[in-house]
Amino acid sequence: MHDTQQPGIHHTQYRQPGGNVPTEATGVTSVHAERIEGQMVIVQQSRVEQLTGVRVSLEQSAANHVEARSAQVDHSAIRHLEAERAVTLRSRIALVRARELRASRARIGLLQADHVMIEQGRIGIAVVRDLSGPALVRLPLVAFTTFLAGVVTGAVLNRLMAAKRR
Repeated sequence: MHDTQQPGIHHTQYRQPGGNVPTEATGVTSVHAERIEGQMVIVQQSRVEQLTGVRVSLEQSAANHVEARSAQVDHSAIRHLEAERAVTLRSRIALVRARELRASRARIGLLQADHVMIEQGRIGIAVVRDLSGPALVRLPLVAFTTFLAGVVTGAVLNRLMAAKRR
């Protein structure tokens, strides 16, 4: 993926799969960093608190917050991922907000997305518009919103009734 495996943060060249044109990238290998930013960021075997980029790739790494237009996550753990498009392979993510997500053998706690494709993954709670792949329950976004509004209304009415009794 990049030309050096030296520990640290360095500039490198990245070739997209099937592409011949190398792209400038920021390579992060075997470090613990508070904040990393760049157009194309490649993180390997590292821990990053805040990661921001147009294209982000994490491999065998951990991150607290990742924000990207496009993210590829492999064998990694993330607390909060925000991306337009994301691919997660054999990874664990607590919260994902994405327009499009493909998850393969991934574990996701809370997912909010427009289109999701799941392949042998586990998702705790999902709020999605379009879900592909094996799923135990499919709940449209409108139905979920109506259900949530009902729960909130019930809680408010319960408090009002309790206040009147006093």
